[in-house]
Amino acid sequence: MVTRGLRLARMAAHVMQGLATLMFAFPRVSQTRRNRLIRSWDAKVLKIFAMRMKVDAPHGFDLTHPKRLYIGNHISWIDVYALQSVTAARFVAKSELAAWPVLGTLIAKSGTVFIERAKRRDTKRIVKTVQQHLEAGDVIAVFPEGSTTDGRDVHKFHGNLLQAALDANAQIVPFCLRYTDARGNFTTAAAYIGEMSLWESLKRMLREPRLHCELTLFAPLDTAGRDRRQLAHAAESLVRQRLHGHTRQDR
Repeated sequence: MVTRGLRLARMAAHVMQGLATLMFAFPRVSQTRRNRLIRSWDAKVLKIFAMRMKVDAPHGFDLTHPKRLYIGNHISWIDVYALQSVTAARFVAKSELAAWPVLGTLIAKSGTVFIERAKRRDTKRIVKTVQQHLEAGDVIAVFPEGSTTDGRDVHKFHGNLLQAALDANAQIVPFCLRYTDARGNFTTAAAYIGEMSLWESLKRMLREPRLHCELTLFAPLDTAGRDRRQLAHAAESLVRQRLHGHTRQDR
């Protein structure tokens, strides 16, 4: 209990430090420096939650490549920090996150693009916004399932936002996230699903002495002759194959 309390206190202090950085440092530094600050801040979030990253990428994969759209499975709120600690990508997220106490402000000020999923017209606005960011050389990440899972499987990938990458002639890179415990076995400890509150999710994660996040990055998809739905299906298949590539005992 004492250890959990200390970790929560460290997280609270880290959030305040992040807000200060966004308010005072970001306006005065280059985008390259901002990306370094984002990766460093996110890496410390993972450290506070005793989470280690394991990244599997194709040989020669350039993590600093601009004008790229990452697309993959969604398990937890900490997915954002795990992926950003490696790529510094800006995220497209549901508008409800902006209302979270303190963390919502942090998410918004870090450059997140919010979408109201219930409004069809808002999707068109977001597609155009993401296209403009990609054309400017930004790196964007999306969770096309529309909801989280416990990490055992993946829901259907919706392809609407992939149109932004096609229109911007940007790379589309699938990724797969998977969480394991201290012994390397699959765990749902990080899953943020159903009606679970953020507080409940925090407590579940803090009970774990050690967590591992396995991030698999795939080669950019070949977009020639394929529309956004076909590309979404291709990415979904890669993620599902990766998740199902583990043994039943491990899963």
